[in-house]
Amino acid sequence: MNNISYQKLQNKKLIFNAVVLFTFVMLAYGFFNIQIASRDKYYRIALENSVRELTQYPIRGTIRDRTGRILVDNRPAFMVSVIPRQFSPETRMSLSSLLQLPVENFKEKIKERNSFRPAIIQHDVDYQTLINLEEERYNLPGVLVEAESKRFYPAGVYSPHIFGYVGEVSPKEAQTRKDVEPGELIGKSGLEFSYDANLRGVKGVTFVGVDAEGRDLGMIDSKRNIESIPGMDIYLTLDYSFQQFAESLMVDKQGAIIALDPRNGKILAFVSKPDFDPRNMTGKILPEVWNELQNNPAHPLFNRVTQSTYPPGSTYKLVAAIAALQENIISPEWSAYCPGYFRLGNKVIKCWNAKGHGRISLPQAIRGSCNVYFYQLGLKIGLDVWSKYSQKFFFGQTTGTDLPNETKGLVPTVEFFNKRYGRIGWTKGNLANLAIGQGELLVTPLQMAQFAMILANKGTAYTPHITDYIYDKVNNTRIYFPTKTNHVEGISDQTYDFIRTAMFNVVNGGTGGRGAVRGIQVAGKTGTAQNPHGDDHAWFISFAPLENPTIAIAVLIENGGSGGAIAAPIAGLCLEKFFYNQILPRVAAVKDTTRGDSLKTDTPIKRDSTDTQTVLQDSLP
Repeated sequence: MNNISYQKLQNKKLIFNAVVLFTFVMLAYGFFNIQIASRDKYYRIALENSVRELTQYPIRGTIRDRTGRILVDNRPAFMVSVIPRQFSPETRMSLSSLLQLPVENFKEKIKERNSFRPAIIQHDVDYQTLINLEEERYNLPGVLVEAESKRFYPAGVYSPHIFGYVGEVSPKEAQTRKDVEPGELIGKSGLEFSYDANLRGVKGVTFVGVDAEGRDLGMIDSKRNIESIPGMDIYLTLDYSFQQFAESLMVDKQGAIIALDPRNGKILAFVSKPDFDPRNMTGKILPEVWNELQNNPAHPLFNRVTQSTYPPGSTYKLVAAIAALQENIISPEWSAYCPGYFRLGNKVIKCWNAKGHGRISLPQAIRGSCNVYFYQLGLKIGLDVWSKYSQKFFFGQTTGTDLPNETKGLVPTVEFFNKRYGRIGWTKGNLANLAIGQGELLVTPLQMAQFAMILANKGTAYTPHITDYIYDKVNNTRIYFPTKTNHVEGISDQTYDFIRTAMFNVVNGGTGGRGAVRGIQVAGKTGTAQNPHGDDHAWFISFAPLENPTIAIAVLIENGGSGGAIAAPIAGLCLEKFFYNQILPRVAAVKDTTRGDSLKTDTPIKRDSTDTQTVLQDSLP
């Protein structure tokens, strides 16, 4: 054999050996990848053919008032799920007929779903449908009927704007959130939304054996199961009996009542009307119900306490008064003449009192709510100072409450007017209007209640919150709401004392007489806000008692007209209910400021026009 032939043979051997070696390396790599590196992956795939993972949804936490009364509970219900891998076109058509759902709904719900993981198709299946499904059970391979829970409201419980509602995870939510799956129920609004992670609990898993046809063979190993963790309970700051009373005062009205404890920011009453029956929003929400709520011209889904904004009317005159006093622009004795109108250039602006108030000082102007006085005061203050003090009292920003979707409102500034109207497009008339709480100025009822709290506390505001604490049943611990304390800087006690006394006189001899409560020193301010879309809005803000206040309240009645005639009596009834039930029985006697004698605590309090200070005519602001 010559050298050339020998070399060719050696080259062939090398190539053969290289191919064999490469083949064995690839096989070794494949075995390593399957048996070691990707063991878990292929183990899961193998299990999917013989083991089914069933998600165990925890019981959602309850919502209770501060006395422990259950306001939102759970009741058993049933849902239908399907195994995508076993969900044949024939089964799809049969289930569509039984559930009366379009076939397209199934495609959307099982889209991008693990083929062996159950996908939720429908919640809150009714009893007759359950019977029909059970009768067709063996003709519906891959269809599961599982127990779940749905929200339940005891008799007499409404307040949907507090609680909110739960609904199915939307496709967008499923894409952006890793903690939920399509079809799962989560909080959509109110407390259900704000505290969804706490209320929802932690899901568990049960492993069930299945045969080649996908039939359930029972639990394979209970030790492998992961127990679900029930949701936490929420305890509110309000006593629901007081909440129910406040709601009863708003029947057939549109507006809001919000009451705070000025000592800590706890919400004592939270009413937004009109509203809806939360029982219509549990489990499966019927399309006709949802469409009716969305298309209702009264907007019952809208939370008027935190989301709606309004001009505050004469209640905002207090901000102008504080700014003028604190900046030494005027003294309390500074007077202005009110003939019943105010002429500004070619424009004539009327006071609510067509006869005029005559020459009056600041205390009289607040007590009688004179528009002409505050028109002139607003011009003396100027827009920069007015905006500065508006922002000092946290208008134009959210309060930080634990209910979602809070609106900031609007405090106009020089920059705002320049941008909207141009530097020469706005006049002194805009400023005069702002001084009486009209024009572009917008506030929420919650902001006005916070303002009343600040005046009650002489400058201190606590974050308004309706959740007192969250109770973790598993660990037996409480998580309290982290109340934040804010202070209004740069306003003296002397100024606060003047304003508080003026507010006391509003209720005792002024426009707010119908907000008085026998035996309690109430301070308040009325407001009637012009509404370009209809009748005026009625406002009343107040706090009580004058010394060491325990409640601050704001009442708004849309298209109600006079604040003194409409909103003040509602606030007065709330205060009377609050003090009679919670304050009067705890003291020996309460001074009756209207009669000058002692009122015994065992004497029932009755509202009577003779028990309050002078009640002015209905047309008062």
